[in-house]
Amino acid sequence: MVRAHPKTLRAAAFFAAMLFLCAGRAFAVCTQHGSVTSSSSQVVGSNDIAGIEGRHYFLIQNTGTSNPMNVAIGSSNNATSSDIYLGPGASWIMTMVGLKMVPGGDVAVISASGTTYSFCDF
Repeated sequence: MVRAHPKTLRAAAFFAAMLFLCAGRAFAVCTQHGSVTSSSSQVVGSNDIAGIEGRHYFLIQNTGTSNPMNVAIGSSNNATSSDIYLGPGASWIMTMVGLKMVPGGDVAVISASGTTYSFCDF
C-alpha cells in the first residue's frame, strides 16, 4: 500500500480549495428571490448575463407552500396563467445541452393568489 505524505495531502487539499474558490464563473447566481402577485412581475431582465455568453443554467422555484405560479421566458414581462405552471414547492430547471444554450430573455412570473420564488442562472 502506498501512502501520501501529510504535506502532499495538505497541498492537494489547498489546491482543490483554491480551484473551487477561483471557479466562480461556473457557479449559478442564486440571489434572486421575492414575492409573486396577480400582476406579472419581472424576475430578471433580458440582459441579466454579463458579457457575450448565453445562459447555461436556469432554475426557478416556487418557494411558497400553498399557491401555484406561472413562469414565462422572453415574454416582455407578460407572464399569464397559460405559461409554465409551478405548483407549491415545484421547480423548473433547464441546462445547456451540448452547445445549445438555455433560452435567454426576460423571466416573468404571476400567481393568482400570491406566492414566493427564488431564481438562479448562469
